[in-house]
Amino acid sequence: MSRPAVPGFFRHLWLLWGLRFDIGLNQGPGRSRLLAVAAFAASSAPGLFLGLTFFALMRLRPIAESDVWPYFILNLLCFVTFSVWVTWPLLSAGVDDHSELSRYAAFPISPFRLLIASTVASLFEPRALVFYAPLTGAALGFASVYVLYMPWLAVVLYVLFALLCAAWSRVALYAVINVLREKHSAEIMGGGLALFLLGASFIPPIDTSWLTAVGEAGVDALDMSLIINAAVALGRVPPGLFGDALAQLAWHRPRVAMLEAAALLFFAGVGMAVAYALLMRFHRQAGRAGGSRKDSGDSNPFATTRTRYTTLVTREALDLWRNPRARLLASVPFILAILLKLLSGRDLFVFILGGSADAWLMGGLCIYGAVVIASTFSQNTFAYDGQGFAAFLAAPLDLADVLRAKNQVQGAAALGMAALVALFYRVYFGFGTGLDMLCAMAAVGAVVPMLLAAGNFLSLYFPVKFHASLKRRDKVPLTASMLGILAASAGCMPFGWALKLAGKEGPTWHTAAMILLAAALNVALYRGVLPLALRLLERRREVVLQAVTRE
Repeated sequence: MSRPAVPGFFRHLWLLWGLRFDIGLNQGPGRSRLLAVAAFAASSAPGLFLGLTFFALMRLRPIAESDVWPYFILNLLCFVTFSVWVTWPLLSAGVDDHSELSRYAAFPISPFRLLIASTVASLFEPRALVFYAPLTGAALGFASVYVLYMPWLAVVLYVLFALLCAAWSRVALYAVINVLREKHSAEIMGGGLALFLLGASFIPPIDTSWLTAVGEAGVDALDMSLIINAAVALGRVPPGLFGDALAQLAWHRPRVAMLEAAALLFFAGVGMAVAYALLMRFHRQAGRAGGSRKDSGDSNPFATTRTRYTTLVTREALDLWRNPRARLLASVPFILAILLKLLSGRDLFVFILGGSADAWLMGGLCIYGAVVIASTFSQNTFAYDGQGFAAFLAAPLDLADVLRAKNQVQGAAALGMAALVALFYRVYFGFGTGLDMLCAMAAVGAVVPMLLAAGNFLSLYFPVKFHASLKRRDKVPLTASMLGILAASAGCMPFGWALKLAGKEGPTWHTAAMILLAAALNVALYRGVLPLALRLLERRREVVLQAVTRE
């Protein structure tokens, strides 16, 4: 009997796409594939709007007839697209995609080919279609205005740029999971954050005085040498090679464009090599049994708990505190705040929003910190602690107390995270009033109940396995992610409406009262739907157990 042929690369790619699609949407027997496709299309829909917007922007007469603005916009979008792709694993704590090497270890595919296929497959996910949409629209708009020499080379350049972004995104992803795998990951991330803060303090802030000139005399008052120098500088870094190569094709310089295409291919190859080395290091570390742990001299945290419920709360708090992903999420708002000051982003918001800028910024950072903590764990509340749910079912306790304890800890963690971010903003930026802080915390108080209420139902209807050891994770279904985003958006609406009514004059006590009233209503809504979630928990306990303990 002859040995079956090993599937080719494109067959592997097709199988990987299908498997990613099934895992990403929790696809299984009886699940609607039409719903999966609809969720994919809905999550990618913003990309169409962004692409058309930038396509129209590049065709505007003042930009199309300019000798500077088209190239500046292209190079800037190249840099922004690359930066978003590379930092996305940190911003979203997306440490799930590394699992494919261990998941498919028994399959007839080499680890390097699997890495290549996984990287290419990541380019066709909903987030990729949204991230690339502005640059795609701008590039098409540029090509419709200027006659490109050898237009097929422009397509090759676009593909190489996409591979460059995907490759270095994998580098960032695997660097993050290597840090999270370390025993002292909290100390490493804390030290890295401190070094980042120290290094940022030595970098001079960006000059934003031109904003005042633009506001008083219009765009014509802007010193174009600043834009020219920025366009040239952005075109000299690897991501900007795509925009510069398009310009070279418009100037009928195909040899220079080919050299830049070769440079894009080289830097993408370097990224893939580094990503492969980091991934193999992670799996070598994950495969080791590790040394035996000695009993620590720490006191037993459960020795002082007087009731069963306080014991559950203490256990949930410890699980959340020791969770590597929670440590990563906790650092993100502070990194964003440091980058915001480093890029003089607050001055831009003051120019646009006036006296409401600090309320918007502080509230936005606080809400982001609370959302990433609350939504990440509340939407998979029965599985983020590994086999914990199985232990709860075997223990002589009421599952209603388990869910209440989880909600209490997740809500307290989100509120505590928001309070730390607000204090950091006030100290680090030196701006923001007590009223701004009150509005920010009230906004968090309105968002968290919505996230907890939605998370309870999403955890019951979309349970997925979550491996606390980071050896492998199953993705949260896309449908569940979209519903979670809708819940977060609904919780943020009162804050946005209140500050929009306040205008550029800044928030007032009436603004804070509106947000506090919305927070109280959302808390009442959460308490109203909690009994239904508890009844569903008893009814679906076996379904949830099978989902979160499957192998």
